[in-house]
Amino acid sequence: MSPTILLRSSWQTVNIGDVAHSPGALRALSRYAPGSRLILWPIHLDERERSMFARAFPEVEIVHGELLPDGTATTPELTAAIEAADVLVHGSAPSLVRAEDMISWAQATGKPYGFFGVSLDPLNPVFTGTLDELETMVRSLGRGVLDAQDLEALDGAAFIYCRDSITELFLRTLDLRSPVVEFGPDATFAFDVTDEESAAEIKRTHGLHDGEYLCVVPRVRWTPYFEMRGERPTVQDIRRTAYNALWVDHDLGVLAATIVDYVRRTGHQVLVVPEMAYAVGLAEAHFGDALPSDVRPYVQVLPRFWSAPEALTVYRDAEAVVSIECHSPLMAISQNTPAVYVRQPTDTVKGRMYDDVGAAGGSVEISDGPLAALTALRRILDDPSGARAKTAATRERAQERLRAMVGRVISCAGDRRADLIGAGHEPGASPG
Repeated sequence: MSPTILLRSSWQTVNIGDVAHSPGALRALSRYAPGSRLILWPIHLDERERSMFARAFPEVEIVHGELLPDGTATTPELTAAIEAADVLVHGSAPSLVRAEDMISWAQATGKPYGFFGVSLDPLNPVFTGTLDELETMVRSLGRGVLDAQDLEALDGAAFIYCRDSITELFLRTLDLRSPVVEFGPDATFAFDVTDEESAAEIKRTHGLHDGEYLCVVPRVRWTPYFEMRGERPTVQDIRRTAYNALWVDHDLGVLAATIVDYVRRTGHQVLVVPEMAYAVGLAEAHFGDALPSDVRPYVQVLPRFWSAPEALTVYRDAEAVVSIECHSPLMAISQNTPAVYVRQPTDTVKGRMYDDVGAAGGSVEISDGPLAALTALRRILDDPSGARAKTAATRERAQERLRAMVGRVISCAGDRRADLIGAGHEPGASPG
């Protein structure tokens, strides 16, 4: 019998990268484990995302509710899903977002769970730096920097796939009991849900021609979640806002220099787009009048927060993507569009994933200034066929790793079913 897989994912909707995690994982699971019953257990979905799942994954069940520490589910639908599922998969994430769910699941059911392409940065936000600096620091940290809950969740996991090699390096220093601690890319690499109609309208409105425009994605150093959620800022928020104000002109100046170089070299259009909801206002405030007069007519800002399928489709048809956000380049690569990730020192170790998969544009540190970013883009523009061939190879490597990851998920589910049959239980029923 085919296994039942419960996916814990869909962390938030104000970030199209976080939106892309779940459909990416579901696509990988459905592609490499055909016939499996897939159940999504989200933290947060809006109507736009529900419509996306209904259209792209009509066979996938969505259940809601919370799992209490004693293993009791708060809704009948979640209770039924937990009883039916053979394995629980924690989706791609910047941390162990739901470690407590993994622990409660294991204690209540005795069934396996694992992590499907996560990062774990034991330094951020206390210490920041370049990726090389962070890699040096994590080598000597040890188990003492993690809380007991995270260690318990990691020790008990049937598999831990790390979406970047710095996370893998750190976890390997902990002597975990988990039998699998390996590199496994972010599930966004498998995201393939498009919105042709909306993307066509965006391109018409902004005069974009396929293969002849650049998408640019801005970001501040600390994400203003309080702003997007309409919350009163904490003292930490106020401090981070001041830090953002210190660096925003420098960081967006790196993007502006890249835009200027691109327009003057190609004469093509540029669309500045958001990966997170707050970035619409950020782009409108910082791009336009500040650009040279000969460049300004070629640059437009998308005046709204768009959906992940819209973004994926527009990225697919672009000449390239340059982004300070981490997931837009993954989405571009998934559609064979070369991309450059410009990393800020406040971002986590996840940025190493671009080097790990051999991305054509790769990653550059924003502290290296505008020359590093525009040079990376120039390499793509100077050899477009070579860049696309390298991007295609990157995508294939990511897909092969995702295939292996799904194989491990299925193996865990099969082992559990074999144990139940041997004990005289029906597969899919709670062992009691």
